[in-house]
Amino acid sequence: MMSPSVRAGLVLAIASALCACSGGLSTAPSAAAIPGRASTSVARWSNLAHPDRRPSWISPEIAAAKSPLLFVSDAGTADVYIYRMPGLKLLARITGFSQPQGECSDNKGNVWVTDTNADAVYELSHSGRLENVLKSTAGHPDACAWDSTTGNLAVMTLFSGSGSSGAVVVYRKGSGTPDQYANPKQVYYNFGGYQDGNLFFDGRDAHGKFMLSELPKGAKAAHTIVLSGGTIYFPGMVQWDANANDLIVGDQACGQTYTSCLYQVNTASKTGTIAGTTDLESSSGGEVCDLVQGVEYDGEIAGSDNDFCGSAAGTTYLWAYPAGGAPTNENDHVDTTPVGATISQ
Repeated sequence: MMSPSVRAGLVLAIASALCACSGGLSTAPSAAAIPGRASTSVARWSNLAHPDRRPSWISPEIAAAKSPLLFVSDAGTADVYIYRMPGLKLLARITGFSQPQGECSDNKGNVWVTDTNADAVYELSHSGRLENVLKSTAGHPDACAWDSTTGNLAVMTLFSGSGSSGAVVVYRKGSGTPDQYANPKQVYYNFGGYQDGNLFFDGRDAHGKFMLSELPKGAKAAHTIVLSGGTIYFPGMVQWDANANDLIVGDQACGQTYTSCLYQVNTASKTGTIAGTTDLESSSGGEVCDLVQGVEYDGEIAGSDNDFCGSAAGTTYLWAYPAGGAPTNENDHVDTTPVGATISQ
């Protein structure tokens, strides 16, 4: 077992190991375009990457925090930030990543961070200490989902290391050699969420068209969810809402524009019906440019706006859900190109 001091040091030490993985971040295609081999889930990349070379910082307050914590990954600074809910006070800044994107949390309150350029998935403790590293050989990890019923960790790989289609890899109990699954019609794999062992995930086909897929519990392959009631243009968050018994699916190009919204999707067999829409506003009253991955918790959506359209600074927000509209809280001090979000209890 690693001591806490060694774990803390590992977070700082991974910076040098990751720097050689990539010389920069690719520009994402427009939502309406046929995608190139972009290495990001961000619909539109506008900011230059400015990796944070400072040591990690963790506030002593984090050890005594009684409320849940919000983890946000920032691919622009290569940091992960930890905020105390619901006030969004910054309690930690974890450095040393290469391109942190999607996140998920497990039953212990640990947070898994997918680092696309490093081909790795990092497990952080509730207080931000490095616990474990999974190296990906199946492709570039882009997001993850934790199955609370089995303890399995699913990782969506955007595309493979050889440049072919991505896949879902499932680590049994969060370790070991993963099993690989795919939807034959899907090329890019983005975000996902579990519902009682059934994994839902989004992505795009070879022509850049949005896809929603399901890997049923015990199945050997995933199938397409045929959507009706509306059109989703660019993949965003996917999370099962147990209270409403439906799926929350994000769109980074709502209405084929560069704004973000959330859809309530009712699923049955291999079909899905868009039953409602949640529109989100920035602190200035404008539309949210790009919420890549948000997370629903206790009647609110938490996440950050990658604000390339200039209505407000890049900001971490809370919004009422499913009402949406103006944010109920915010913190605008650090975000550059935020991507992932998850709650650690």
